[in-house]
Formats: sequence, C-alpha cells, structure tokens
Amino acid sequence: MPYYPDDVINEIFAENDIIDYVSRYVKLKKTGKDYSGLCPFHKEKSPSFHVSREKQLYHCFGCGASGNLIQFVMKSEGLDFVEAIKLLAERAGITLPENPEDGMDVSHEYKKKIYEMNRIAARFYYETLTKSPEGKIGYEYFVERMIKPNTIVVYGLGYAPDKNNALFLHLKDKGYSDKEIIDGGLAVERNNKIYDKFRNRVMFPIIDLRGNVIGFGGRIMGQASEQNGYKIPKYLNSAETAVFNKGRNLFSLNLAKKSSPYSIILVEGYMDVISVYQAGIKNVVATLGTALTENQAKLLMKYCSEILICYDSDEAGQKATIRAIEIINSVGGHSRVIKLKGAKDPDEYIKANGAAQFYKAVSEAVASTQFRLGILRTKYSLDSPEGKSLYVKEAVTVLQSIPDAVEVDAYINRISDETNVNRDAIYSEYSKIISANAKRNILFGDRNELKQDTGSNESIIPVDVPPMIVSAEKKLIYLMVENKKFISEVQNTFPAEEFSTETHKKLVKLIYDLKNENKNIEPSVLVNAFEGDEINYVSNLFYNLEEYKDLNKTVSELIKNIKTEKIKNQMMNEKNPEVISELIKQLSELSAENK
Repeated sequence: MPYYPDDVINEIFAENDIIDYVSRYVKLKKTGKDYSGLCPFHKEKSPSFHVSREKQLYHCFGCGASGNLIQFVMKSEGLDFVEAIKLLAERAGITLPENPEDGMDVSHEYKKKIYEMNRIAARFYYETLTKSPEGKIGYEYFVERMIKPNTIVVYGLGYAPDKNNALFLHLKDKGYSDKEIIDGGLAVERNNKIYDKFRNRVMFPIIDLRGNVIGFGGRIMGQASEQNGYKIPKYLNSAETAVFNKGRNLFSLNLAKKSSPYSIILVEGYMDVISVYQAGIKNVVATLGTALTENQAKLLMKYCSEILICYDSDEAGQKATIRAIEIINSVGGHSRVIKLKGAKDPDEYIKANGAAQFYKAVSEAVASTQFRLGILRTKYSLDSPEGKSLYVKEAVTVLQSIPDAVEVDAYINRISDETNVNRDAIYSEYSKIISANAKRNILFGDRNELKQDTGSNESIIPVDVPPMIVSAEKKLIYLMVENKKFISEVQNTFPAEEFSTETHKKLVKLIYDLKNENKNIEPSVLVNAFEGDEINYVSNLFYNLEEYKDLNKTVSELIKNIKTEKIKNQMMNEKNPEVISELIKQLSELSAENK
C-alpha cells in the first residue's frame, strides 16, 4: 500500500533511474531493450537477472525476485517501504510532504521514536563511561582488555550504571513515556516496578547499515549471579523490538561493508570484533548472541564473495563453525575457516601473538570442506576397516553439498590416499548419497523451485481456476498497460470483478480507475499497491518477453479464449440439462465469431 500520493512516487521514479541504482550492486550489460547481469539475490553463473529501463522494473528468471526500484532498495538495503521512499527522495533531492496521505504507516513513526531513544541511550552510556565516576569500573575493564580510547569512540562503547533506573529517568526527562521506553527494549517491568534493562554492564551499541542504533549488547561487571530469584547472565542483548531482530543484523557490519569487497571475517563475540578491528583488520563482524542464520549469511554475501569463519577453537566453537558452514552453503555462499593455534578466540590470539600473526592466520585460512574433513578424521581410527568405513561414509556426506564436480573428484582422491581405500569404492558411496537425494526430490519435490518456476503460489492462484484462463488474463492485463487503447475494450467486456483471482481483480480495478481518472498507468507504480508474494507475481506479469505481431488480433483472441474457457469450466460443474444446452449455444456463437 502506498504511503505517499502517486504523484510523489512518480516523481521519485522519474528522478531515480533503476539502471543507475542497480548498477551499484550488479554489473549490467545491455541485452536488447533490457539490461542483464548476475542476480544479487542468489548465486548463479549465467546471468538471469534482467532490468528494464522502460518499465523501471527488475526480474530474475532464476530465483523469481521481481519488483520496482523501491522493492530493490528494500531488498538490497534491508529497509521498509517508507524508509526506501525516503532514501530515494533524499538521493534525488526531493522534499517529501510533511503530512503524507491518510494511511501513512504508523509503525514508521513508532520505529523512528525507538531509533531516537536508542541514540539517546547510546550517548548516555558513552558519557557515563568516559565522563562519570560511575563509569570508572567500565573504563578500567576496557583498559585491561587493551582497548584504545580511539576504538572506544569508533564503537561508541559505554557503561550502564549500577542503578535500578538511571537510563529510565533520563529518558523520562526527555519526554518519553513508560510504555515507549519498555517497548523500545530499554527497560523492563517487574512486580509493578520499572527497571533499566542493562545495569552494571559495559555496553556495545549495535548499529545498522544506515547508522541507526538498533539495540545493545552488555557484559556484566564481575561474575554472573542470581539476585532475588532472577538469574543475571554474563552477556545480555536487547530484546527483539520493532527495529531490532537478532537474526537479521550483525555487529559491526556498518564498518565492515566499507572495507573489503572480497571477504568478511565472522567471529563470535563483540570483543573479538573490536580486537580484530583495532589490529587493523576492519572487515570483521559478529552475530548477536545467536548462531548464524540464513538471513545473516545472505546479508554478508551482499558485501563480500567469501566469508572467513573464526570461531572459538573449543569443541563448542567447532560445532558452531560446522553449523555456520552448512548455513553458508545452503544459501549458495563460499567460506573458509581461520584456525588459531594456542588461543581460544581472536581476542586472546591477538593479545598473545600480535596483529602480524593474526594476519598470517587469516591468509592461511583453509577451505571449509577441508576443515570439516579434518574434524571427522579425528573421530575415527584409520587403522581398522571399521574406522575407515565409518570415516568414508561420513566424509561423502560432506562432499554431497559441493556443487563443483572437479572439487568433489579432488577430495575423493585425497580421501583415497588418506585411507588407502580404492577411489571407486569411495565414489560408489558418494553416488549412493547423491542418488538418495535425487529420489527424495522426485518424491517430495523442491517447493522453492516449484514456486520460482510458476511465479505464483496457492494464495495467489486458486487451485480451481483453469491455468489457461490465468495465462490469458495475465497477457491481457500486460497488453492493456502496454497499449492503453485496449483498456476500454477490455473494460466493456470484463468488469474487474469477473477476473479469476483476487490479485487480478485488484490490479485490473486499479488500471480501470486510473484510466477513468486520466492518470498515468505505469507498471512501477502499480506494483506498489501489492505486498509479499504478490509483488513478485505482478512484476513478473509486466515482465512479459513474448512478442505479438498483430496486437488487435491478439487482444480479441485472448478475450474470446477467456470467454470460451469460462463456459467450458461452467459446463463441467453444471448438472441442469437446460443450462448445459444454453452454454453449448454460447460456445457455438463464440466459435462462429471472427470467422
């Protein structure tokens, strides 16, 4: 749903060319009327991502991603609709109206308030750390951890005082309500009393890609304990709010994205990030107290071609590393693993060995498959046939996730040399895994692939609507928008409510209304009326590459075909002989037309 009038959105489209903007992310090449390149939203080797300057739309024929420039900005920058509008307006020097049309997204103002509170909180924590006697304990902690004053400034580090409601009272003085402070995740209510969420902790502001403070991480001073029956954890992160989602953000990505287009180092903790950054390696990030998620892996892949995993070296760290590799593989990414000898984590390693040695460890990062096989190798004794068999069976399950046949063959040779097992026997085990997966796909199918191929789903295309009608309606809608002269002809034949799906009805009604009001009918603007899966569906509809020699004849045939299929569909469900007879008569009349 548009949150600004159509004329404002049209002005934004006019001043922001989609080719220019997308070219910041994709190397585009002119192909006919359109431009093409490798899709930024999934991994591919052959270009299937197309952008139309004429329609101001993009569409990927590989993964199905579609939309206009606003949707591209939302997807690539991680913004909501209003935020994308504001970004594009600022880019073009357009002043947005102070009072958008009725229906302005209330949640935008709500988010804006939380951003403001977080900014005030971050300043409060920073000044407490650097200017207040209360913050001395926090400052001494950072000094002990060898964090330099400049690094404290770069990351905006702070200290939450050891008081029940110091920040809460500070925010109240700024005019925020109890509910707003609690909803923003900065305070909690227990036993009818309000307490600061963070108390007696060094604070790490979490900043998004646009420089907004979206949340905080805090480490307790001293040891974790239990107080009044409430367990006080050593590390504490902000709760999920309207602006903070742990699984969709990364600590320090705002800094890392500017440093290296090739790789980003993924570590586990905030102090690890800060130590690595202070050592001069700025392409480093951490998850937010959770395991790596698919959304985080996809986000990282927007800013680098390779993810270097540097988790703790203990058993838990190794398991987390393997899980991260699996997540990165599942979304088409590439990873390597940094191995640190003689230290648990990057912070400890740098303090013990210096920045130069850490640089060396980064340069010697091993391929993720090699790392996983090395972990497996330690589990089994290759001195026994049973040990060899178990190792080979597990090793080939690792190899089945590798898409490159040459790489698989190289690893099979390596395993053969390592175990003294014939490579054909190993390849046979590998083939069993691949065959089993293929059978599973045949039996159960790949739902995501099916969705991409059809460009639709059950919520958009009801199962009882004949595909031929859906296809004809899509072409008819496309031709109406491409050639406005056909709108009146179609409108006189089919009112909007007679179209077969709710999406088609909504889209056609918009087209009819704009035509009756003598307003511009642009695909890029029409797409804004839809949300979720409908955006891809409607964008795909307008990205019709089919060519028609005689447009008048094509439109007439499409109308006739829709009428015919509707009558046939009605006949199949009709039991009254008289009605069936009348339907047959109508079919006959249609058949006689245009002969």
